[in-house]
Amino acid sequence: MRDFLAVLFFAAVLASAPALAGVNEPEMPSGKDPGGVAVAIIDSGVNYTLKEISPRLARDPQGNLIGYDFHDDDNCPFDVVPGQKPDAGRHHGTRVAAIFLREAPKARLAPYRYRAHSFETFAPIVETIAKGPARIVIMSLGGYQKADWVHFAKAAKAHPEILFIISAGNDGWNVDEKPIYPSGYKLSNALVVASTDNFGRLPVASNWGPGTVDISTPGEQLESIDHLGAKTFVSGSSFAVPRIAALAARFQSANPTWSAKQVKRAVLDLAGPSPGDRTRRTRYGWIANPALAGPATQ
Repeated sequence: MRDFLAVLFFAAVLASAPALAGVNEPEMPSGKDPGGVAVAIIDSGVNYTLKEISPRLARDPQGNLIGYDFHDDDNCPFDVVPGQKPDAGRHHGTRVAAIFLREAPKARLAPYRYRAHSFETFAPIVETIAKGPARIVIMSLGGYQKADWVHFAKAAKAHPEILFIISAGNDGWNVDEKPIYPSGYKLSNALVVASTDNFGRLPVASNWGPGTVDISTPGEQLESIDHLGAKTFVSGSSFAVPRIAALAARFQSANPTWSAKQVKRAVLDLAGPSPGDRTRRTRYGWIANPALAGPATQ
């Protein structure tokens, strides 16, 4: 299944859909904080009842979830996007989160569900994350209008202590020439990631751009789980992003005093030329297998 880049590539579908607060949302299961590096995910939510996700949810000392649903305005960021067509990437967040937790099994996850109709809410999402423990953010999102992302860009720039891992998109074009956002803002505290196959070859649908895209890594036909917990296979830059986020989390765990800038530099230092593509597609190169790169699982 090819990635649809959660937010703005859903926008046409969601623009006329009513907000259905709390649709099919189970209560947040009780639990305690599992410890480990905290990583936030901004997406369509996660199915927090699944055994692959529930034990790794970040929690405060009282056992409350560190995370929030900005669509329904509650503390249950469940993975469902009201009004969305089945072929538009439904339940995107669970698939992304499952890949991250497989490659960073000792990390803890703080899920934030975006508000589908309101780009301005990305600023309070970033501000909320900044008040919590997460200093790495999985952001497999994108869109075509620069103005839509100005609120996010301003908030992200205001928090250089946070590293945002952002997808390059899946339109099959050079984003240096035809930008998408927020990658097109070229934030210093962001890593923009493109998807390749296991041989470093860029699929037809993947975006690239040596001035905008930092690195590429395999993100095609990756095993994940769907919203019901069943095994599925996914492809696209959305799913390359959590692999790099897991790598960043392992660096942060091994070096807890490192800044976002230092974590970013460590990830980029692992990149090298792609053996499957003689054309320069990214600024820094390709990471063959993030799961085997950098520090051991933390």
